[in-house]
Amino acid sequence: MSIPASLAISKLRYPETEEPLTAGRIVVPAIEDEERPSNALHAFANGGWLGLKVAGMIVASLLCILSLLEVVNAILTWWGHYLNIGSFDPNETKNLTIQFVLGYLFYPVSFLLGVDRNGGDILLVSKLIGMKIITNEFVAFSFLTSDLEYANLSPRSRLIATYALCGFGNISSVGIQIGVLSQLAPGKGGRVAKVAFSALLSGIVSTLTSASIAGMLVSDQATLFKVASAA
Repeated sequence: MSIPASLAISKLRYPETEEPLTAGRIVVPAIEDEERPSNALHAFANGGWLGLKVAGMIVASLLCILSLLEVVNAILTWWGHYLNIGSFDPNETKNLTIQFVLGYLFYPVSFLLGVDRNGGDILLVSKLIGMKIITNEFVAFSFLTSDLEYANLSPRSRLIATYALCGFGNISSVGIQIGVLSQLAPGKGGRVAKVAFSALLSGIVSTLTSASIAGMLVSDQATLFKVASAA
């Protein structure tokens, strides 16, 4: 569901005000003679070199962005100790970090998504959303499936969280898209960087839209099961 949602949100965020260049036709730009491969072996070599540059750019961008986030989290955690927030354990989930702050900022969002109001599920899901935005969806899913703090989530809350986390709307993806698109179109790197955070916002809204639709259409499976058994 996030694919059509991303197309709709991106058009709302960045609408086309003029006639598209590809309206009714697809024009493939001609390759200049000095850039045209001489044979298949030359084409394979060029493709391998491009793939290596793209992979290196992705790794470098991720390392830079995640390292910056870790520095900011370390400063916030150090400051939080003086406010009696969290502990000196680096694995403590209640330390003052960007994820922790975003968890409370996304509390109204989780409430509007329809997360179960019992058992503190709203705060837990909002923390997962904040964690996914700051790191990536794989880290958030690992907490959802293996961390004991999320073991008692209701089936409805777990379903909504799954849809809310399933997407590339996170800081890490910003580094990936800047690295990949800058290598595919080196002359457009500045324009890609300008719309990177706009794309991040669109991706977040797209996944949250899918989660809200899932919350509208699906009820608590456990409740349905109990009602059917009683009947």
